[in-house]
Amino acid sequence: MAELSSLLNLIRNENMKIYRRPRTWAMAALVLAAAIAFAVLLKSFAVGGGASAMTYISNASSMTFLVFIFSVVIAADIVAGEFTWGTIKLLLIRPVGRSKVLLAKYIAVLLFMLALLALLFVSTVVIGFLTFGAAQNGVPLTMGGILREYGFRLVELVINVTFAFMISTVFRSSALAISLAFVIMFASGSVMTALIHLKKTWAKYILFANTDLSVYFGGRKPPFEGMTLGFSVTMLVLYYAVFIALAWTIFRKRDVAG
Repeated sequence: MAELSSLLNLIRNENMKIYRRPRTWAMAALVLAAAIAFAVLLKSFAVGGGASAMTYISNASSMTFLVFIFSVVIAADIVAGEFTWGTIKLLLIRPVGRSKVLLAKYIAVLLFMLALLALLFVSTVVIGFLTFGAAQNGVPLTMGGILREYGFRLVELVINVTFAFMISTVFRSSALAISLAFVIMFASGSVMTALIHLKKTWAKYILFANTDLSVYFGGRKPPFEGMTLGFSVTMLVLYYAVFIALAWTIFRKRDVAG
């Protein structure tokens, strides 16, 4: 019980560090502003009133890229920032293990990501029904289907944010973590498209060939022959385990005086 209480206190402290910074609230404000702007654009350009609340909510899920960007910034800075500002020594002189300190930071990052994702979803639901009403136009969409779409995007978010967290921990550089995460985000699609076109079947073992689990639902074909839902989930678990193992192993052994 004392161990759990200690961990919860560490998580609370990490959350306080995140939310007391103006940039955090600026990120939340930008998510809200993007949701409002998208509703205004859709309302303005919808032909013949064809847009509906559910259409807007579904399309607005693509704005999870903002959640990705802001979560990566937090993940990249939460460990590397301690080294940059020299506060890591003060943090580790507490009577708690390094693993617990790192776990608290990782959980705080995931909680921030979930909070932003929840903000995006709730705000688009409220804005959608206020702007477009409850009438359903065109192809019927269900809230269950939209939530499933968010679930698929959540898997990608967790993997990418964990990668940024690992880079931040291993290299003690928030700039490197942010840069790598963004490069991978924007380049992985083009690279995978090229590999699929070239029929390089070995590419199915690359992480980003497996992050979009939605391909196994709705009748679409996976990128490469022989890929199944079980295969992709297994690859994601393996990559996730490697990211976590690297972060924890190196953080526990690192000489903070260096």
